[in-house]
Amino acid sequence: KKTALIIGGAAVVVAIAVGAYLVLGGSNSSSSVADDGPHKLTTPATVLGGEYKKADNADGADDGMTKDDLKDAEGWGVKNPKDVNAAYQSGDKSNPLAMKQITFGGVWGTIDEPEKAVDNMFAGMKKEQEKEGTKDGEFIGSPKAYTPSALDGDVLKCQEIKVKNDSSGSGAAAGPKEFTMPVCIWGDHSTLGLVMPIDFASMMAGKGSTPEAAAETAAKLRKDVREKI
Repeated sequence: KKTALIIGGAAVVVAIAVGAYLVLGGSNSSSSVADDGPHKLTTPATVLGGEYKKADNADGADDGMTKDDLKDAEGWGVKNPKDVNAAYQSGDKSNPLAMKQITFGGVWGTIDEPEKAVDNMFAGMKKEQEKEGTKDGEFIGSPKAYTPSALDGDVLKCQEIKVKNDSSGSGAAAGPKEFTMPVCIWGDHSTLGLVMPIDFASMMAGKGSTPEAAAETAAKLRKDVREKI
């Protein structure tokens, strides 16, 4: 999936292979995640204490997975899979550089091995990126586990992505030639969620949120979008 961010007249394409949403299988990871019962994912109007409001499709929300994607997900090991996705924004649109955005996408159903799902979701994204080349984005290093206090013991891993900005040479407000940003994925026995926080001012300076800060945001967002069935 690609989200076009228009900042001061400079179009910055943030490319992440979320179209490969879940590639479950092939990992040897074990999971000690406790099963707290069935949950679903939602997209409330506001998250993180009301700081972020859900954007409409014109502001960056995606259309989600196709029926074929969901059918594939079931074959990969997610029983009765359903998906959600949304973009959340904070700040005033009249001052784009003061804005922040959280891109969120996830799938919920029954997941026997959460850590395996997280590992293979990252693996599938990287495989898709390698197939497409590094023109739009390149994963740096390997996913790393984080345990922010809001996580409640579940699996959460983050990895940084280096994005090249081909539009950096055009316009008075053009940004850096490249920048990095973290993407985080959590996993439990009901849900997988991908979270990509974006601070526009930091991004235009060539650096996104730190993985530690992104992990904290992802863990807090999980509490807002995960609902007991």
